[in-house]
Amino acid sequence: MFTLVRLSLVGKGTMAFVDESRYVNAMLGLRSLSEGHGQEFLRYINSMGARPGDGIWRAIPGLGQAILLRVFDLNPNAPPSLQVPQVFNVLIVSLNALLLYHIYRRFFNVGLALLGLALYSGLVNTNLYLRHLLPYDHSLFFFFLALTVLLRPKAAVGLKLQTLAGVLSGLSYAIYPGYFMGPVLLLTLALMTGFEAPRPDWLRAAKPAAAQLAGLLTVLLAFEGLARLGHTSYWNSSRYIATTVTQGSFAEGFSFLGSYFWHVEGWLGIGLLVLFGVGLGLSWCSGWFAADGGATRGLVRLLTVGFLAWLGYALVVQVGHKLVFYGRTLHFFVPFIIMGALVALRTVGRPRQPRTWLYWGSGGIALWHFGVFVASYLPIDYPCDVAYRADIYDYAQVAISQVNVCDEHLIFYRLFGPRLRSQVTQKHRNPTFQLLNFAYLYPINCYRPAHLNPGKVVADSPYFMKYPAYQFEGHSASQRAVLQNHEINFQIIRNDN
Repeated sequence: MFTLVRLSLVGKGTMAFVDESRYVNAMLGLRSLSEGHGQEFLRYINSMGARPGDGIWRAIPGLGQAILLRVFDLNPNAPPSLQVPQVFNVLIVSLNALLLYHIYRRFFNVGLALLGLALYSGLVNTNLYLRHLLPYDHSLFFFFLALTVLLRPKAAVGLKLQTLAGVLSGLSYAIYPGYFMGPVLLLTLALMTGFEAPRPDWLRAAKPAAAQLAGLLTVLLAFEGLARLGHTSYWNSSRYIATTVTQGSFAEGFSFLGSYFWHVEGWLGIGLLVLFGVGLGLSWCSGWFAADGGATRGLVRLLTVGFLAWLGYALVVQVGHKLVFYGRTLHFFVPFIIMGALVALRTVGRPRQPRTWLYWGSGGIALWHFGVFVASYLPIDYPCDVAYRADIYDYAQVAISQVNVCDEHLIFYRLFGPRLRSQVTQKHRNPTFQLLNFAYLYPINCYRPAHLNPGKVVADSPYFMKYPAYQFEGHSASQRAVLQNHEINFQIIRNDN
């Protein structure tokens, strides 16, 4: 059901964020490869902000777009063709949910695992990135695969499977380095598993983590080698990208999580955070010495390492001033929050009769929450889609148009998709446009209406960043207040004279 509803949400939203332009590089690289230019292909996939894995992974929807071009002559830069990578997003999000169900079943009964799946699938944070050509869910897909491998029964997780988990972990990082917590978490789990015996043999205990690290390094060194063939360096790109994660507020290291869950997820989000705290405490009180052995101790380890990963990240933000939190960063931690909440719900629902009502009631709240999200997400408009409807078909038209924003000193990016080819015919030969707020406004510390030129208003729509969840993607609390408290629209004024 969730998948079918998600499919109804695609069709608009691509190129709304600056990072989505990297998808164009992936497509250009695929075209170069099809023409036999291997080195050019390598240069393109290594120009995606230390995400070469994403460049290669995007070949899957890219091939779908290529088929549409060949069979139906459908321009791959046009919105109908760009629905292919959006549908691919839906597929990956649905596969992530299935993997999470499998992970939850390692620790909980069917009812609780299904409840966890419903809670995860119903959250705004889970579904927010469906429309956008961004790598977050794709990176999580490989992380969940690695975690699934590690959560097999202890006797079945040998060195070969640890190496496989490391390879999957490396792919996750190569697709999106912002989830560097994933490889660290997986290596920590391997170390904790190896040293759980009362008097472990140190050399033997370290072998699982060493095997996993070998798989991880193999992937990263392979991408470094490919980068060198393209006369660049994956390592240098990674170091540069690590210094750019500062578009937000260092003051929200510890408060960002609560603020996001309150303003975006509402009472359900706050309830999950409270339940996570209770579940984490319950697991610490009883889990380390549980009589049923591996499964319960594995759950405690996973919750503890997930919590410590968040705590470490928050300290780096609040104290170290080296990183900031985004909604997409919390995307990584949401499955662990739900896992802790399930521990608390399992304890509350021990009697059979209350358990039934608890499960159905919580599942109903998750479905209601998802319905509210869909109702508010469906009507959101994005600059590129509004432009297409206003007969602006090519980036060149945007480049020569006047763009007005609230402050001439504001750093902004004109938002538009890649250049269309000649198959699209212009309906108007020489129109001139004024574009109001046709940009990614950052940092937005002001707002005042811009002067509008004489002409016909051909588009007038609320700025997409008015949607609360989007405001947590790089804006500080004061900047979010500007977005929340002012009526910010983007408009297109046409003058045919």
